[in-house]
Amino acid sequence: PISDDDGAEAKMSNEGKPEPVQQRALQTREALLQGAARVFTRRSYPEARLKDIAHEAGTSEGSLHFHFGNKRDVAEAVLRAQQDRMNAVLVDVVERADDGLTKLLALIDGLAELISSDIVTQAGIKLSTQVAQDLPRDTRDPYFEWIGIAKSLIADGVDEGSIEIAVEVELVAEYSNVLFLGAQVLSDFEDAWSSLPRRVKALETFIVGALAPSRAEDR
Repeated sequence: PISDDDGAEAKMSNEGKPEPVQQRALQTREALLQGAARVFTRRSYPEARLKDIAHEAGTSEGSLHFHFGNKRDVAEAVLRAQQDRMNAVLVDVVERADDGLTKLLALIDGLAELISSDIVTQAGIKLSTQVAQDLPRDTRDPYFEWIGIAKSLIADGVDEGSIEIAVEVELVAEYSNVLFLGAQVLSDFEDAWSSLPRRVKALETFIVGALAPSRAEDR
């Protein structure tokens, strides 16, 4: 079990490195985040109990309250971590020297791999689709923000010629997200997202055929 002695004042060594007390606090917070994720993937937000989260983390409820305060705080931390991890995939893709279509496909593949393997991301998705009185009301906003991200990548692809479409960019961006979300939902139903990378890879031929017919002929 992780030590619950996290409330002690953290001190810095002469070299400016954190002392073990601070390191333990960071480790405990991460363990609580992972424990909360495991609970939120198994139970709905109203059903999840703080003592279950603490048990999954191998620590006490007192330690949980020290780090997060209450269940809403824990849920918000999971949701933030989910978006941080998904945004890290986006940043990695955007920084590549690829065309718009290649970046769009890489983003879809990267998000699928993350969702299929990362328990915190999975828990964030579960939380974002629930309605509960004390859950934040903006948990679904990122779904619409990702449409904007897809729109930007598709517009770049149109400008530099890797994407050839005869309809509005906004419509293509929305339906690209619909395809991904559909694959995500089916994969969750079938095997808790394990099959998501395979499903989106199978969609790639369709996406390329729809967005870049001339490239599809060369594949």
